[in-house]
Formats: sequence, structure tokens, C-alpha cells
Amino acid sequence: MTRQFVTLFTTAALCTMLTGRAVANSPTVNMARDKVIAQLEQKAHRFEWEAQATKGVPRALRDLQRLRVRQLIQQLQTGEAVDPQEIDKLLHEQPWPG
Repeated sequence: MTRQFVTLFTTAALCTMLTGRAVANSPTVNMARDKVIAQLEQKAHRFEWEAQATKGVPRALRDLQRLRVRQLIQQLQTGEAVDPQEIDKLLHEQPWPG
């Protein structure tokens, strides 16, 4: 009985893992992820350009925004889980007044 349970459990776990991987690596998911990464990279470049055009605290705040965007990009590229609300927040975030 125990051996059957272990075999069944192992098989179920393997099927779940393979199914999840197939969905995560589907072309549709990859295209959507690449689109979000491109948008985030564009936002990071904007923050970098604005940081170079300012000084003091506003520059530091833009650098922090750029760093947050770069960290999200890295998480997406490595396949880590990222909160979609955090992505939306960063994409719609306006630069700090300077």
C-alpha cells in the first residue's frame, strides 16, 4: 500500500511539474513576458535619462526608480514570480517632481 502511494504521488508530482513547465514556456507566455520586459526597459532608460538631467535628491529618486525597474526585469528574465500589480505600478509611475 505504501509503495503504491509513493509511486502514485511521484507520478502525480512529475505530471504537475511537466504541465506547469509547458504552460510557463509556451510561446504566448514568452511573448507577453518579452513585451513587458521591453516596456520596463524603456521605462528604465527614461529614468536614467531623467536622472542625468537632474541633480540632488530628484536624481537619487530617479536612480531608485530605475533600480526597482531593473530588478523587476531581472526577476522576469530569470523566471521568478513577479506581482503583476507591481509591474503596472512601475509602468504607470510618474517621475518624481524635480
